[in-house]
Amino acid sequence: MRILSWNINGLATTLQYHPWSETKSYKNLLDAMESDIICLQEIKTQRQKLTREMALVDGYDGYFSYSKTKQGYSGVAVYVKSPLRPISVDERIITNDLTPDFIATLKTDPQLLDMEGRSLIMDFGLFVLFNIYFPNDGGDEGRMDFKMDYHHSVRERMDRLLADGRQVVLVGDINAVHEEIDHCDPKQSLKDYGITDFKDLPHRRWLDQVLVPKGPLLDTGRHSHPDRKGIPANFGTRIDYILISQGLLRWFNKADIRADIMGSDHCPVYADFWNTLPDEDDKRTNIMDFLGTSTATITPYLAANYPEFKQKKLSTFFNSKKTIVPMDPTPLTLPLASPSSSSAAASPLKRQMTSSSSPSTKRQNQNTIKSFFSAATNPSSTPKPTEDDDDLASILEQIDERHESTQGWSTLFQTPTIPSCQVHQCKCTEHTVNKKGPNQGRRFYLCSK
Repeated sequence: MRILSWNINGLATTLQYHPWSETKSYKNLLDAMESDIICLQEIKTQRQKLTREMALVDGYDGYFSYSKTKQGYSGVAVYVKSPLRPISVDERIITNDLTPDFIATLKTDPQLLDMEGRSLIMDFGLFVLFNIYFPNDGGDEGRMDFKMDYHHSVRERMDRLLADGRQVVLVGDINAVHEEIDHCDPKQSLKDYGITDFKDLPHRRWLDQVLVPKGPLLDTGRHSHPDRKGIPANFGTRIDYILISQGLLRWFNKADIRADIMGSDHCPVYADFWNTLPDEDDKRTNIMDFLGTSTATITPYLAANYPEFKQKKLSTFFNSKKTIVPMDPTPLTLPLASPSSSSAAASPLKRQMTSSSSPSTKRQNQNTIKSFFSAATNPSSTPKPTEDDDDLASILEQIDERHESTQGWSTLFQTPTIPSCQVHQCKCTEHTVNKKGPNQGRRFYLCSK
């Protein structure tokens, strides 16, 4: 199993880079990651700009968190490859798990920490995954308070989970360099910050206190490559990490960087975990037995649950229980004049009408053809109906049925008229669906008010 983290620097613009520009396919992009859990940071999009192609990628479930303070800023996403599925999903760092005493230590309004779409926390059973785009200080003192309050809140959440016996995986752009070996030019960094000790910065000290041996998490990249100073064609700082709690070491295999993946100023980093482990009885234990494969999909962060991606066809709103029956092409057969032959000639017609007529076919507020043949005499003087009268009544009823059916078909193919609003009693305005989908090109009406 592979977990991958990538600061993508704009989900919508990634496909402009080679080789993704050749296919313009997010599925090709995700498949190239060769990962089961793909964690993206800095997606820089809003929900209303998330396209169906971004959200509904075949073979993956996409979960998203957006900035609520600034459009096109920050934002994180996690694509989970089927059949793996998290047990629960949340975007909040500040929750009821954090005590009032801890909240009181923050210099930032706690509600503001969850407004920039910086995190997705997902419970996979074996571990709780934190996909986080940590804040930058921006050179502003107030922003440094925000940054460090966010860092401290993440640590508090993780510590509480670890105290409960849970395992933690923290991935993302931490926006902090741990050691001088992780920096392309550490001497210049010392000059830029005016410090003599490389770790004499709040965010670097925080990271140093999180990592072993001082903290609970292992830096998988440095664990796999203890002496690596950089990679070919890369001159930068290592601020993207995959950190795991030590209870996951038995599952951990290796970690590395994907320098071959283009599309951002960051390179993806990944950590591989064994799919199976030998136990004491020399049996193979599969990691999927410990991971969440929940069938629960009720979460607002899953893009497949967005109403805009569940668009119904307009035709579904016009379904009716009553169906219009096409005209019977069989010509009418009039009965013979003689009483002796009329019964035999009309009998098939009478059986047909008896079986097809029902109360549901009665017409309201409409004169039937048969009404024009009603007797004008007093009912008491009306002659007793004969079999010929019954036959004629059946024929007239069939004519009425065909007349109604013809009217129905004429109405169906008639050019629809623009309706009036039932509230304001004014004529509606006509619009056309321009959004791509099953309803594109269809017309609909809105109240002009």
